Amino acid sequence: MEIEEFFGEQFHQWREHFRYYEMAITELESDLGIIDLDWQTRLGYSPIEHVKTRMKTLPSIVRKMKRKDLPLEVSALWEHVHDVAGIRIVTSFRDDIYEILRHLEARDDLDIIEIKDYIKHPKPSGYRSLHLIVKTKVYLAERIIWVPAEIQIRTLAMDFWAATEHKLQYKYQHAVPESSKEELIEASLMADALDTQMGRIRQEILKKKKNPLREEGDKKH
Repeated sequence: MEIEEFFGEQFHQWREHFRYYEMAITELESDLGIIDLDWQTRLGYSPIEHVKTRMKTLPSIVRKMKRKDLPLEVSALWEHVHDVAGIRIVTSFRDDIYEILRHLEARDDLDIIEIKDYIKHPKPSGYRSLHLIVKTKVYLAERIIWVPAEIQIRTLAMDFWAATEHKLQYKYQHAVPESSKEELIEASLMADALDTQMGRIRQEILKKKKNPLREEGDKKH
């Protein structure tokens, strides 16, 4: 009732659009599940380690709209706030992130509006991830709509760092001591070095798998 009173006459519009965001998450999660199964079936390996979904809470949306100096109208939300619906794809290797990106770029039911590469260009805090602002096609009973959403793609190491950093920020109410910030940046560099090392090991294994006879010859010599 409080939410209905807060939005007044727009309440039903807001509720309808929140349903669209939920549908977008369902659509993306289903598509990724099929992609994962297809890769596993054809190649015996999928770059998708796991998938997480989230919806922004109403207080978070209101705060963001106020920061952006937007009117609290559903049209402004739809046009200017693109991360209400969010999905995170976690991979084992850094190369897998860009393999998934190439696949998403080729899909005709997904329109990529913006790419923010915080892997090649990390945030000052040390945060690394690939962020995509997209519109995904959602089939309703009588029409098709394109719903905005955010897709984040990151490795297990990046995900661990980001989740831990978020918990620390929450604990210190976004006032983490400077010394701890420096250690977090160091930890981010260590996570990045781990991704680099694991990727290098993977490439070595793949090379040997492609050239088993050469490896056998090397052993004989």
